[in-house]
Amino acid sequence: MDYPKPTFKTALARGLKGRCPNCGQAKLLRDYLKPVDQCPECGVRWEHIRADLGPAWASMTIAAHFIVPFYHFVLFRSELPNWQQLTILCLLATAICLAVLPRMKGLFMAIVWAKETSDS
Repeated sequence: MDYPKPTFKTALARGLKGRCPNCGQAKLLRDYLKPVDQCPECGVRWEHIRADLGPAWASMTIAAHFIVPFYHFVLFRSELPNWQQLTILCLLATAICLAVLPRMKGLFMAIVWAKETSDS
């Protein structure tokens, strides 16, 4: 099926949701972070699109923005021992990174795909 080329913002929103940036129908990732080779709906090939380290950096940045206010509360407003504070903060940061990472991978793949298709 032939799909019209989406706008840049639409492609990014679809990638952020983990969907094919072109059609928005099929999943972009088949496992946690493994992209599909080809979209089963529209046929766009994904094996040459690489996100590299961008999603990891973005995930850590987002996690840090959530952790800093929580860190302030734990450090100055609680009377927990240091080992408990550190454990809570590390677990929370890890959970946020793991939750955000696949979405960032989809977003970065959508950015690369949209820029690549706009050049041709």
